[in-house]
Amino acid sequence: MTDPRTSLIRQQLADLGVRHGARSGGAPGSPRATRVLVIGNFGNGNTGDEAMLARTLQELPAGTDVRIVSRNPRMVEALHGVRAVAMDGLAFTKALKWCDGIAIVGGGLFGIGASPLVKALPAIVWAATALGRDITYVAIGVYPGTPGRVLDLLRRSVRQPGRISVRDEVSAATLGDAIVAPVVGDLAMGLAPAPAADARRALVAAGVEPGVPLLLVAPKALPNPILVDALQDAAETLARRWIERGGTVAGLAISTHADYGLGLSRRDEVLVGELGERLGRPVPVLGPQLAPALAKAVVGEADALFGLRIHSLIFAVSTGVPCLGVGWEERTTAFLAEHEQSAITTRPPVEDLHAWVDRTLPARWSTRPRLLSS
Repeated sequence: MTDPRTSLIRQQLADLGVRHGARSGGAPGSPRATRVLVIGNFGNGNTGDEAMLARTLQELPAGTDVRIVSRNPRMVEALHGVRAVAMDGLAFTKALKWCDGIAIVGGGLFGIGASPLVKALPAIVWAATALGRDITYVAIGVYPGTPGRVLDLLRRSVRQPGRISVRDEVSAATLGDAIVAPVVGDLAMGLAPAPAADARRALVAAGVEPGVPLLLVAPKALPNPILVDALQDAAETLARRWIERGGTVAGLAISTHADYGLGLSRRDEVLVGELGERLGRPVPVLGPQLAPALAKAVVGEADALFGLRIHSLIFAVSTGVPCLGVGWEERTTAFLAEHEQSAITTRPPVEDLHAWVDRTLPARWSTRPRLLSS
């Protein structure tokens, strides 16, 4: 049976641009394919964003002519096998004219720290609707702190039913009661993972010992260095306890760079390396730049995950892997609460961390022991 949330997403995408395409199609009797332009935070080196795009491509009707607006068109084309155009300039203007429908997709697009282009998106979309293009916002995040002008334009562009869905209840509340915005969750939840055998090969290639209970750690740099250090302490405590109980630890790098303008020096790989230094042993790293389906399959092969990166938690929940998250960002807090997942404060007691390992590792391992030959 199809998940009701998946049905809503498919409905949003099913007829997108069809009417405009029929009006401006090719020769009689040989209509051209519907042209859909997909806009989101793609090509920026973040596996979570690419997972949302992969799910969108998975749900679009077969035969749709798709182009992706991206920060890095070549990267998107290589990863997803579809045409991409630059996010600004003449190429973007031509793409807006080329398309029949526009899908603005996923993630925490609207909120504090949104880029100038994201802030302009509702105005661009509003102008596109005046030219007869269909638009839809799919599983977007809209959070407190979104500038009032941007929020007003966003509300105006989605007055008609079925034009918007959001990723969580916080986003629905931010839009307000006047807008019907069903909550469909994060698009990465429904992404089909790669075969388990591919994930196991990737783990072995990274140096992860097979047949041993695996804890994945998915770190993320935060703007407060004291807080980062506290969370690295928590990761070390969890990892040491996990190893003491007979398990092994690996890192999952979701992004090629740190958020909040922290750059490459605080990227996920660096934080995993620092964890290894604390433990006095190297910690294998999976990623960044894993194909989204493979990243999800890798998480599915783990026995537990400790993560700050929201898409590491999404991959864990959707593949049935126990996870422990940190409620740092509003979107992460909302996700953990919705799915009744464990969360910690920024300085949790060591006893609480040990207790999580002590109940998670044996329970998880008893339900899915892996053979050394796997």
